[in-house]
Amino acid sequence: GAMRRSVLPLVVLGAALAGHASAFRTTTTSSRQRARIIPASRALCAGARMTDACDVLVVGSGVSGSSLGFHLAKEQGVGRVLVTEARDEVGGNVISKRSDEGFLWEEGPNTFQPTAQILRLAHDVGLADELVLADAKLPRLVYFEGNLYPLPLNNPLVDGALNFDLVSWPGKIRAALGALGIPGVLQPYRGDDEESIESFVSRHLGREVFEKVIDPFVSGVYAGDPSKLAMKWALKKIFNLEARGSNAGLLSGGLERFAELQAERKSDEFAQQWREGAQMMKERVQGGALGSFKNGLQSLPQAVARCLDDGAVQTGMKLLRVEQGAGGSGYKATFSTAAGEKVVECRALALTIPSHAYGSILAGLEGADDLLEALQRIRYPPVASVTLAYKSEWIRDDVGAPLQGFGHLIPRSQKVRTLGTIWSSSLFPERAPDGWEMLLNYIGGSRDVALGELTEDEIVKVVDADVKKVLLKRTDVEPKVLGVRLWPTAIPQYEKGHGEIIAAIEAFERKHPGLFLGGNYRTGVAFGDCVAFGVDEAERIATALPALGAPASAVAPAASV
Repeated sequence: GAMRRSVLPLVVLGAALAGHASAFRTTTTSSRQRARIIPASRALCAGARMTDACDVLVVGSGVSGSSLGFHLAKEQGVGRVLVTEARDEVGGNVISKRSDEGFLWEEGPNTFQPTAQILRLAHDVGLADELVLADAKLPRLVYFEGNLYPLPLNNPLVDGALNFDLVSWPGKIRAALGALGIPGVLQPYRGDDEESIESFVSRHLGREVFEKVIDPFVSGVYAGDPSKLAMKWALKKIFNLEARGSNAGLLSGGLERFAELQAERKSDEFAQQWREGAQMMKERVQGGALGSFKNGLQSLPQAVARCLDDGAVQTGMKLLRVEQGAGGSGYKATFSTAAGEKVVECRALALTIPSHAYGSILAGLEGADDLLEALQRIRYPPVASVTLAYKSEWIRDDVGAPLQGFGHLIPRSQKVRTLGTIWSSSLFPERAPDGWEMLLNYIGGSRDVALGELTEDEIVKVVDADVKKVLLKRTDVEPKVLGVRLWPTAIPQYEKGHGEIIAAIEAFERKHPGLFLGGNYRTGVAFGDCVAFGVDEAERIATALPALGAPASAVAPAASV
């Protein structure tokens, strides 16, 4: 539909700190995978050259980098692809953890909305049988004045405004007239800058729908401030509806776009391009479903690493600087590893690191100062992911146990500090032992940056109190604390003026053929956006590659170790 159907794919998160609760072990890496993922220190100690070479170097093994590396090697046929990761295991900020008691939880991205791109990639890396889908009929809820209100399963921008009990009849009528594009109700935007989400939604659907439905949605997806987030960039697909239909109303544009998508997905071209992904979407996915994998989302980057050649993925490599290659062709990237510095020379270089991580990495290249100034304008507020477990018998009687729902979001007007809660054990019952409810909570964001100053224990205390207020009938009980991770620089904010930042990135790339900058600060924060980035960027790089020379001093790649 016009808007992603799930109100609860809460956050795709940024940079990481160390984990919590050392008694719990992380999802393990198989021996077969370890044979293909080479720690840089081991590669150097085993006799690999301090200077390596490849056709395309991908820095970062998160969803974006893993998808890019796979599609370069397997779809575009690029001969020598090297993917590097600064941490000791692949996945970037995708972190799946398991306890000996039978709990499985996520500390980064938590679920995905299935797409043909994701499912084709899952099939191609051997994860088709590990796909797990939550029941699409589970309700999404909003907490307001002591009660949980289920959203309808359809488009929360339109149907949610009409059928949602929380919204008053005057609010519903206002939303309906705006959605229909009735002149005099829906006014054109008169600002001279990029319109905010708050302005756009209030203009189209009225203030009440914005405050009760869309404000908590934006807090959940971006942990952002809707008065600052630019509609054109943060919710681009919905923004585009205004110009699509027979009038400026979202309903007309949404119906047109829905029909277009339906026709596209039924086309032979769609089936040929996405192969098994298209077939899986048709046979296994109901509208509104959320997906994951049996052993968590980190399974995807781990599976990508297994599929690539030995030594094509190297961990423990922190990028220090990028320079022009010898003779003016290609690039030379210098990394810090446990065994010392390592240089990789490449024809093309793709950086999928967060925009806040650039620092002086590109300092030696023309235009780097202007680029860095632009990238530094992208804000990353702190967000904590807090996974707690409670006994089912403690859940409020009017809510019911075991919990049945995707989870709940909380409007900022309710003065509850937690942004929203995913009912993880309801989505995927096998991830918690019988008799327990596992809840993944998010707290912080652009309107609560002070969260970054709290200790983990203080964060748990706040979240526990919020959960008890919303869901529990007992306040004298203590949760089982499974995971607490404070991300000091979490989700990139697509705020007003983001278009100028994109223009600065594009200008820098034009000056440096073969250097590609990307990731969730540029092409979208959702899990599916990051997979799609890898598909599209691989094609862009492969198309440019024939015209790119190799550095004059480039050597053949080191033998597999």
